[in-house]
Amino acid sequence: MAEYMHGAYGQIGSTNTKATTRSRNAIVYVGTAPVHTVEGGAKNVNRPVVVNDMSEARKYFGMSYEWEKYTLCEAVHAHFALNEVGPLILINVLDPATHKSSESGTVSLTPENGMVRIVNAGDIMLESVTVESKVKDTDYKITYDPAKGVITLAEARVGGLGTEALTITYESVDVSKVTENDVIGASDGDGLNTGLFAVKNVYQLTGYVPSFLLCPGYSGVKDVHAAMIKNSQKINSHWDAYVLADIPIADAEGEAVTLSTAKTWKDANGYNCANETVYFPLAKGTDGYTYHLSVLAAANLQVLLSQQDGIPYKTASNTGCPIIENLYLGEDSLGRVYDDELINEKLCKNGIASAAYVGGSWRIWGAHSANYVYGTEDRLSEAENNRMMLQYISNDFQHRRSGDVDKPMTANDIKMLVSEEQSRLDALVKTGALIYGKVVFDGDAKRMGDIITGKYLFSFEAGTTPLCSSLIADVSWTDAGYQVYFASIAQ
Repeated sequence: MAEYMHGAYGQIGSTNTKATTRSRNAIVYVGTAPVHTVEGGAKNVNRPVVVNDMSEARKYFGMSYEWEKYTLCEAVHAHFALNEVGPLILINVLDPATHKSSESGTVSLTPENGMVRIVNAGDIMLESVTVESKVKDTDYKITYDPAKGVITLAEARVGGLGTEALTITYESVDVSKVTENDVIGASDGDGLNTGLFAVKNVYQLTGYVPSFLLCPGYSGVKDVHAAMIKNSQKINSHWDAYVLADIPIADAEGEAVTLSTAKTWKDANGYNCANETVYFPLAKGTDGYTYHLSVLAAANLQVLLSQQDGIPYKTASNTGCPIIENLYLGEDSLGRVYDDELINEKLCKNGIASAAYVGGSWRIWGAHSANYVYGTEDRLSEAENNRMMLQYISNDFQHRRSGDVDKPMTANDIKMLVSEEQSRLDALVKTGALIYGKVVFDGDAKRMGDIITGKYLFSFEAGTTPLCSSLIADVSWTDAGYQVYFASIAQ
């Protein structure tokens, strides 16, 4: 029996699309955030939330520069602080109710100038802080400075804190209790989704189509990566997301992964899917922070998307990344120089993207999808934007056409729909996003039964604009000018 279908759907073929108002493409990040440092932050657990800028990110999720603990903060910094581009959809899996220290903290501090400061407070749950014999918002107010990691208690009224030593108690989160299973999450099949499975909630709760998926700090874990791929395909039975993942600089046993062994690790662990780009290694920033290349690439990609109406026909490869000081493979690999020949031969040639110093600056480097195999004729994996464009066309069709479901479909309606979709493809060709686009209604007599039951198939064919992967100057010596040269000497 044919699969039950009710709604507008799209599907991606190996070489053709079987089936443009702008699609609301979303870059979705799953990870950990210091929600315990903001009031009301605990409700943002396993819940997709749209943040448009740094202030909203701080308001709903807090901020920290301990990115190994709070992985979503790296994304917030890269997109909003470095590139001033958004929005993002963040899904935090750190739950202060369960991922907390088993012991409470106590400190005795004496107010100075009406204030008390608790240093190294990045893990303290702000709402758990209590002051003996004092009342919050009546005697004092509490704030947290993420840049300094300091909680400040300031008098809400003159003399509210007094001058004697105060006993302050609090609870702390323990990020080490967040496991890969928390990040992977689960679905009960009845609408309760956590971790990566909460990507299912993005469209309903935000109105955005989950088009890109990242999990910095965790995507290098094999099982997490597998969950990313699983939850990127036919989300809600509709949406296809493109994954940006990282190969770790050390394997599960703690052994270093190098440029020479990255391909072996990639193939052995299944980081070779058609709808993903994988990056290696990390990047050391000029600001002293360590970045995942997937995050830097996603931020650059979002800049491009913002410039081209959300249409992903350009790749982040060869876009400038001035924050990079050098590639980073761990403290034992400091002092190495990685030229673009090395990056091309060890990584890009094997379907691994990276960063390289070319043209006088650091740039994201590598446009192949992860399933790219050098020497084959698989044109779709040649450039990541090929797959991104097919997914965009499919997602966009479904997002726009859902309003046509459960309405009569006359012959004129079919012709109008085909005409409108063809106009959209023509516009993509005109802007250079495609080199070819055609849509036809499949009204073959063999499909009469499907049509009678209300299933109308519109077949899309799309040819993406090829990338320029190399420019070659063929320079030869010639003596053609000598005749003129000697003639001028003889005069």
